[in-house]
Amino acid sequence: MKLENYKYGSNFGRSQKNITWPLYGAGLAKLGKNGKPVVNTLREYKPNELLIRHDAVGLCFTDVKEITYGDQHPRLIGRNLAKNPIIPGHEASMTVIAVGDNLKDEYKVGDRFVIQPDVWYGGKSIPYSFGMDGAYRQYGVIGKEILNGDEGNYLIPVPDTMSYAGAALTEPWACVEAAYRMTYRTEFGNGGIAWFLGSGNSRSGYCLRKILNKEHKPARIFVTDIPDYLIRNLRHLAEEMEIECVPLKKDAVVRAEVEFDDIVVLDGDAADVDNASQKLANGGILAILRERPMSAPIKLDFGRIHYDHILYVGTTGLNIDEAYQGTPVRSSLKLQGTTLIMGSGGPMGRMHLQRALESSQGPNVIVATDIDVKRLSNIELSFRTLIDRNLKEMVIINPCDQYKKYQDLLSQIMNEGGFDDVEVMITDIEAIVNIAEFVSERGMINLFAGLKRGTMASVDAWHIYGPRQIRYIGHSGSKLSDQIAIVDRFKNGELQPHRSMAALCGMNQIAEGINAMMNSIYQGKIVVYPMVPDFPLTGLAELKHLLPQVYDLLENGSSWTNEAEAMFLESMLPD
Repeated sequence: MKLENYKYGSNFGRSQKNITWPLYGAGLAKLGKNGKPVVNTLREYKPNELLIRHDAVGLCFTDVKEITYGDQHPRLIGRNLAKNPIIPGHEASMTVIAVGDNLKDEYKVGDRFVIQPDVWYGGKSIPYSFGMDGAYRQYGVIGKEILNGDEGNYLIPVPDTMSYAGAALTEPWACVEAAYRMTYRTEFGNGGIAWFLGSGNSRSGYCLRKILNKEHKPARIFVTDIPDYLIRNLRHLAEEMEIECVPLKKDAVVRAEVEFDDIVVLDGDAADVDNASQKLANGGILAILRERPMSAPIKLDFGRIHYDHILYVGTTGLNIDEAYQGTPVRSSLKLQGTTLIMGSGGPMGRMHLQRALESSQGPNVIVATDIDVKRLSNIELSFRTLIDRNLKEMVIINPCDQYKKYQDLLSQIMNEGGFDDVEVMITDIEAIVNIAEFVSERGMINLFAGLKRGTMASVDAWHIYGPRQIRYIGHSGSKLSDQIAIVDRFKNGELQPHRSMAALCGMNQIAEGINAMMNSIYQGKIVVYPMVPDFPLTGLAELKHLLPQVYDLLENGSSWTNEAEAMFLESMLPD
């Protein structure tokens, strides 16, 4: 009966105390007080507010960064946490337990939601856990900033058939989903700044008119070292389209405090590309037009590809529009293709793997790699049901311990056309660069791993602008629409977010959970149940001895289920 009452928010009193984990500075010792949470009195909600209960909270490495850096975190600079602490936590599912008088036509007690934490209100970013208190607390008050934000309502309804843990994990799942929903321009940035960089080897016959048009035209064009005929053509088109055309020497452009939305390198060498790359704006595109391979590799900033959405394209021909449009960037996994997931044993890698297995529009062949033997064996145990159910061909392999077998597999796959998609969860730059040799024509390498800006990799540019037309892409974060898409995938039977869960704990054990995450103790996500005050941090397999009645309801003794969650809450909720 405890669980039945819990579902409808009836276990709440007006004088309810609120267990919270405020952050008072930098480091885990500054989370809470003396290693324990802080108990506050919950404030009254107003007529235009909702009172919510946090049902489940996922622990995230974003939380680790926030706790580690404290008020030196970029999002907390200037905030004195010792006097004005913040409550972390942004992966949250919640239930409405009281409704303000002015909202009773829209909400009711028992409504369930997840929150998209990237909240914007009045043009200002106020994320859940950075700009406002987050989910490391049992209860919270939701107001206009979330209910009527710049993108609308940041609360997303979830069905009762979704577990509390699964709902909380829709936020990290949204980051995964966003990586498959990226789009890139196939034209010049409209109203942006472009740079045409030539060289002494620039060919004749370049075609401009298709790429420079009135629908997609830059506001300004800088030109450097390009042939006279091309300057004449550019000036003519610029005058016709009312574009400012500015001739400048290369050194002057490099020194200028300007970034470019589009850079076109005409028959330049690796040094030209490297120097020009430093001037790319966020979301910028660099196009390489060159007939033959370069004598040296170019240097790509893998961190900027991940965080800043920059893109490298190219062609061996003379039509500049072909560099942009000849190989449309595909962020979704190729239908019935072959996918490699590098580093598939970690929390995010397992999500990418699960998505590929469950997607009806995904690949037929999946290769999952990891250098951790324990993680690999856990993949087989956790996902065997999905592999069999979805009729996928899957190879799980350790590229270090099984080096010869791995190399033979790569050769076999390349003989069959190569990988259509490579999803990168690792930070081994050499391994990432080397895998390009085994990518198919027009294949995609998705740099999902959060490599720091300035992480440089020496890459053969011929892979990008030559016949193979490989594209390096990347993405960070998620939007409201991405998280809605995850809820929709669940409703459509295409995703079970709770499968990402590897361990659980009670509210008083959050600090222990953060420490375990810092030390990579568990392969998947740690989920906190805030309304369970005390439950030791426990891996799912360890429930066999601690709560056998819950363990018996796991799938294969390793995957969380709705039934296991219901039994856990029924057993552990306070009377």
